Amino acid sequence: MTELDTEALLDGIRQYERCVTELQRVSVYAELLYALHDQGPAATGLLRRLDGEWARLAAELEFFEPGLAAHPGPGDLGPYHHFAQRTRTAAAHEGPGGPQEAALATLLPTGTEGWQRLAQQLLARIRVELDGGTRSLGEALPTLYSPDRARRAAVHASINRALEPELELRATALGMIVADGEARAALRGTDWLKSRHFADQIRPDEVAVLLAVADECTPIVHDYYALKCTLLGLDRLADYDRYAPLGNSVQDIAWPDAVDVVIASFRKLDPGFEKLARSIFDAGMVDAAPRPGKQRSAFTRAIPGQLPCISMNFTGRLRDVLTLGHEMGHAVHMLLASEQPFLAANPPSMVNETVALFCEAMTVRTLLAGHTDRHTRASVLARWLEDQLVAVARHAVLHRFEVALRTELRETGTLEADRIAELWTDGQRGLYGPAVELTDGYRMWWSYLGPLFTDPGSHYPYIYGQLAALALLNRFDEDPAGFGPRFHRLLAAGDTRPPQELLGVAGVRTTEADDWRRAARTLRGQLTGLSSLARQLH
Repeated sequence: MTELDTEALLDGIRQYERCVTELQRVSVYAELLYALHDQGPAATGLLRRLDGEWARLAAELEFFEPGLAAHPGPGDLGPYHHFAQRTRTAAAHEGPGGPQEAALATLLPTGTEGWQRLAQQLLARIRVELDGGTRSLGEALPTLYSPDRARRAAVHASINRALEPELELRATALGMIVADGEARAALRGTDWLKSRHFADQIRPDEVAVLLAVADECTPIVHDYYALKCTLLGLDRLADYDRYAPLGNSVQDIAWPDAVDVVIASFRKLDPGFEKLARSIFDAGMVDAAPRPGKQRSAFTRAIPGQLPCISMNFTGRLRDVLTLGHEMGHAVHMLLASEQPFLAANPPSMVNETVALFCEAMTVRTLLAGHTDRHTRASVLARWLEDQLVAVARHAVLHRFEVALRTELRETGTLEADRIAELWTDGQRGLYGPAVELTDGYRMWWSYLGPLFTDPGSHYPYIYGQLAALALLNRFDEDPAGFGPRFHRLLAAGDTRPPQELLGVAGVRTTEADDWRRAARTLRGQLTGLSSLARQLH
């Protein structure tokens, strides 16, 4: 490939792109089928077959990216420039290729991906006995937001009973995923996070700064739950009280009202954003109905060339409205980024999460604008602050939990369920502080967290996203009229620039620790505001 001129190289990139795009269309369809409708043998078999197809395609195209990286001067590649630059950067840091990489490609269907597929099946089989019937975990978990403490305790006990079966098997799956990832990293001469850092376009020292800033937010978490304990009139919170609403929470929000709130939030940004959000709703691309077997976590995926599809479990709670605003942010981002070629259209995960969390914040503001009652406003503000603290502090703890699992495996050679539970509980106790008592059953609650199994290392982007979203919100407040066009350019750019340059389009700087700390300090300011409002109510 080194002898190709710019036009021939562009043609080669487009041919490579077509190969990947066609298989991606089928893969996203299969993933949506599995997550939304069918975890039976046919859907599972299709996913396994696609694992093999990706392995074969990787083997057939293994020459391409090394060839692109070795090209001496590719010239102007237009929207593919950043893709080519990332390919060259990755090649400069990769470990050995050749036979080792060929062996890894052969192992794909039976290595990490095989254990991850097993984990997905195990998670999908978790069923909770609730209200005289059997519910999926995704249907049961929202009831922990109930204002009735006895109800929360009963649901918590039911979830504990549901997590007991196959706990050891889920622990085995997690242990094998960790071990397989460590073995592959060792073979490549890297570590388990290096490929993630390349994909996210962030340096390890930048991640370390993010984690340090997140750790500095831990006292805010402790103070928040101490305030919540006081407001709920309890001596101490149990872990099933963490999500209890404060005061007269917004309850039983009808689906049409939730849609109106999200549409209004996008309208504040720009009429063009409102139009895009409406197009997704009008096309029926939001699957919001809870049902057995449906994946618990909300997500948004897009088949290349099609409108994005949002999946969530809407039960009429305040949290559901915020989730809808969050996922619509992802969907609008995907829709605008699809103006780029496929290889330049998938935004870096941290920018993707920044946009969604910013849209969630706009949804909160729309809800607050519709309520003047102090009790309701306090409930909404508390819910929002709690979610932001989860995004920053809890994800930092989850990241360190993943690191601890790998350290344990290296030092002892094994990961048993009891030891996983100890590492999990230690981190969670440090996160929530003295105001929250972790019950015995909570030791098992690591075992339903899908990303631990299917997306290792995926927690620090949430920290980045939340802090950058707060910075975006500040830019919007400074210039509401001028923000919309800049935000549009950010979303439409897809993956044509590094994250710091993309966010720079909207006026956000992400290169210095002081900028992150300024954003983090707004969380302390929100807690101060909530405390002041709470004093007015009591």
